[in-house]
Amino acid sequence: MPQCSVCGTNVPDSAETCPDCGTDLKSVQAVSPEVAPPPPPIPSPPPGAPEASVTPPPAPAPELPPAPVAGTAKITLKRSGVLTTEAFPIGDRVVIGRFDAESGPVDVDLGPLPEAAYVSRHHAEIWRDASGQWFLKDLGAMNGSFVRSPGQSQFQKISGDQALSDGDEIALGNARFEFRVNPVV
Repeated sequence: MPQCSVCGTNVPDSAETCPDCGTDLKSVQAVSPEVAPPPPPIPSPPPGAPEASVTPPPAPAPELPPAPVAGTAKITLKRSGVLTTEAFPIGDRVVIGRFDAESGPVDVDLGPLPEAAYVSRHHAEIWRDASGQWFLKDLGAMNGSFVRSPGQSQFQKISGDQALSDGDEIALGNARFEFRVNPVV
């Protein structure tokens, strides 16, 4: 029996939506990773050209990941309790939600995600204060915003400015994320 890619519930083959979370099962598509094109071939000298001593180019320096920028953060989508590869960088102050033709775009648009049906247009705001502390604030979203710190068993619904710590789990409606400060890239 197939499973819902959002909440992991077993669903009948004939189901068009998940009975638990309401995800439209017909619109969920697999995303294939992009593959980098192969490097161009090294040209060979034309026939009859004098042989020259060919010095191979120096080996490229190994690419080191960039050092984290002080005060940067990201949220990474979780499905069925497992981190996905879908990460969203968080600037000094961002509004998270879905695009709306009336009010325009938001800083972090969750509209393309299957979980977006339970995310308000202007769902929540994440920002950093002058001391470097990060905060989450629910913007009156119908399905609420929740935080769970590592080691806690239940989410806490927020109703004001909620301080965030590295590793906290955030739920915006049914969309779950892991919050990371200065993530190692």
